[in-house]
Parts: sequence; C-alpha cells; structure tokens
Amino acid sequence: MSGKKKPWLPIVIAVFLSWFGVSKILQITKDYSAHQQAITDVQVIVNENSNINSIPNLDALKANQTKIQQTIEKLKLVPNLPGYPYQNAQNQISQLNQLLAQVDSKIQVEEAALTNLQAALKLDEEAAILVQDKAYSNNWQEAKGKWQQAISILEKIPTATYVSDTAKLGISSVKRNFNDVDKVITSEEKSLQNFSSAVELAQKATNLTKDTTLITLPELLNAKLQWQQAINLLVNVSSITNLSFKAQSQLSIYRNNYRQVSNAIDEIKKCLTQKTSFESECTASVSLDISPPETLTALLEDIKKEEDANNQIASSEFNSTSGTSSDTSDDSSSSNYSGYSSGYRSHSGSVFVHGYTRRDGTYVNSHTRSAPSSRVSGFGSFRSGGASS
Repeated sequence: MSGKKKPWLPIVIAVFLSWFGVSKILQITKDYSAHQQAITDVQVIVNENSNINSIPNLDALKANQTKIQQTIEKLKLVPNLPGYPYQNAQNQISQLNQLLAQVDSKIQVEEAALTNLQAALKLDEEAAILVQDKAYSNNWQEAKGKWQQAISILEKIPTATYVSDTAKLGISSVKRNFNDVDKVITSEEKSLQNFSSAVELAQKATNLTKDTTLITLPELLNAKLQWQQAINLLVNVSSITNLSFKAQSQLSIYRNNYRQVSNAIDEIKKCLTQKTSFESECTASVSLDISPPETLTALLEDIKKEEDANNQIASSEFNSTSGTSSDTSDDSSSSNYSGYSSGYRSHSGSVFVHGYTRRDGTYVNSHTRSAPSSRVSGFGSFRSGGASS
C-alpha cells in the first residue's frame, strides 16, 4: 500500500497554493526565517553590551542603541501562532528593554557631560578674549567670573565618561587662568587702594602748608609725616599694575615736597636753638616751594586714557597677528582638548600716548609708557596646548 500513489496529495497541494499563492508562501517562509534570525541576534547584542563602559565612544553607543531598538521591533512582529517562537520572542523583548534602558541612561549621562564640556569651552574662550590684550580693565573681573563658571561646570562632569579625562585637563588649565587673573585683580585693587590713599594724604599735606604766613612747626611735622606715608603707599603700588606709571610720576613730586617740608623743619629747629625768639619769628622766614599734587580724579582720568591707548594698540596687534580663529572640533571625546589652548600674545617695547585734554580743561602732554606685556609678562603662557605638567 505504501508504494501506491496518493492521488489526493496533488489535489491538497493545489488547493493550498490556490488559497495562499506561491508568493505568500515564500513571504511567510522569509518572515519566519527573519524571526529566527532576530532571536539569534539577541545573544550577540547582549554580549556586545555586557559592559557598557567598554564601548569606545558616544557614536558607538548610539549605534548599539539603534541596533537594540531595531531588534526589538523585529521581535514584536513574531505572530502568536502555532509553530512560531512567540513566547521566546516576548522573553527576548523583555531582556532587550532592560538592556536598552541601561544604554539610554548611559547616553543621557554622556550627552550631559559633552554639553557641559562644550559650555565650559565656550566660557573659556570668551574669558580668554576679554584678557587677550593683557591691559587690566573691568573686563578682567568678567573673565574671572567666566573662568569660575567654567570650573564649576567641568567639576560636574562625572568620572568614567568619554570626556572626563578632557575635563580634568580643562580644570587644571582653567584654574591656572583663574588664579593668574585673580592675582592681577587683587594686585590692581590693592594698588588702587594704596594709590588713592596716597593722593588723599598728599592733598591733606598740601593744605597744611598752603598758607606759609600762618604755618606752625606742628603743622609742618604733620605735613612731613603725611608726605612720608603717601610716599610709602606709592612705593607699594605694584610695578605690574596700570597704576604703576602714574605712581612713579607722582612719587618724584611727593619726594620733592617731602624734602621741602623736611628742610623747613630743620631750619625752624635750628632757628629755635640759636635764638631766644618765638617760634613765629622762625616760621616767618621759612620759604616752601610745594608742587601741588594732582587730584585723584585727574590722575584716574589719565590712567583711563592710557588704558584706552594701550587697548587700541594691543587690539590692532592682536587682529594683525591672530588671523582667523580655528574651528572647534565637535569630537569632544578626543583626548586633545584644544579649547584650553587659546594662546596669549606677548607684547614688548613701549606705548606712545598722544596728548589730550582732561575734563577740567588741563592738557596732558604726549608721552610714552611701558607696554602691557612689560607689566604683565608671561600671563597665560601655560595655555599652549591645554594643561601642562
């Protein structure tokens, strides 16, 4: 019987093909094979993402995310029909969803770290521009604030991220910038305090000896003390500050006035020891040639004018030597963080300041003064290729 032909088999096949069609059968076979392949791919995907931290970069991490999502969508197409691996597919979907959640979380952390790195880079570049001419101004306070913000942002970047090593280099470089700027600002503020106090004392000392016909020995002694204090304060004005030039020019005036008062005191004391006359007789013959010190307002106006002259020259030199700025690479996973290598120029020589008229109508003659670099030489020299050892 087994050898006999089965006349009904061709009929069954013909009926089956008439119901579904050859192309439909082929599609079902293809889909079934795809379902099986998707299930097979799951283990490969799990192995590739068993240690997320070993994935080399953010692009590779995102590629794995896409691969997991695509595999999940394929497994969802497995029908709940006899002969299909439906339940197995559901188990695999559950496993992949857990893995996808881990990858998504890692991507969020990495993207946040990258965003912070780019924000810190932008602040670093903005701060560098504010102090590029080296002449101290209010811009330095703003630069200090930007570098402080950059440090805070970089310190928020977690370890074990693709940009964590770069962030460490950035922190080291930016902290040096911040500290250097802070030192200059502190020096300028202290020097301004000394300078202002010296000018005020000089004005008081001048007022004490304004009327030589009524001058007394105690007033001269007081004036001498105040001139000495004013001189000491000017001597303490840092040589690397914007105030240095004016402090030196005033110092010669103050010292001359100090000598005038000191000589007058010596004459009066000598007169009193040689004669039995009254003090008024000795002071009446005193002759003082006191040079009136300039007011604080006038001096600060001079300094502002000279700062503007320095800034114009420095800006012109910077524009002629810097050329076009290089593009910042978006590949922040690189270990070379060029953002913290914005270099500063070094200036040399002197700056010529043209004559100008103050607001009070007095005229200041043309003169030369030291260029910014000779007062703040070498600032930012470490900023050549990021953090240095």
